[in-house]
Amino acid sequence: MKKSIAALMLAIVVGITLISFDATAQRGSGMMGGGTGWGPGAFRSNGERIYFTSTSERGTAISYTSGPAATGWMMMGGRLACVSCHAPDGRGGRHNMGMMQVMDSKDIRWSALSPEFDAEKFRLAVVNGQDPDGTQLKPEMPRWKISDDDLADLIAFLKTLS
Repeated sequence: MKKSIAALMLAIVVGITLISFDATAQRGSGMMGGGTGWGPGAFRSNGERIYFTSTSERGTAISYTSGPAATGWMMMGGRLACVSCHAPDGRGGRHNMGMMQVMDSKDIRWSALSPEFDAEKFRLAVVNGQDPDGTQLKPEMPRWKISDDDLADLIAFLKTLS
């Protein structure tokens, strides 16, 4: 019971945070011009920034198709970031995505991925929604439009999660 309450509270906090990110991006008034109100130094790395905000300090666009927002799972058209489904620690798990929908998300800490994924297989999963065995991931997994440099930064951040 305590675990489900904690998961619900985390989902609410992440949802409110993502809604505020989306509102800032729509106003175009982010402090860094990248669509978020996070100032310089708010994140230890560009990979961490990408994980939590789906924006890059390079100013390159990171967008997505498919995913929970496209299927109506995210309330109020919330903007996704990796943290939306995989949690702040990258461990993923079972959680609610709005409208009483439950999702299972993969543990994406590099230590958990590395037996099955390398950088190229991770890119195929993130960009094309392709599992290492070639099958398609569920449509709840967004297909991200992300540069190679930003993807390398994201992988470097995932390697720091334990």
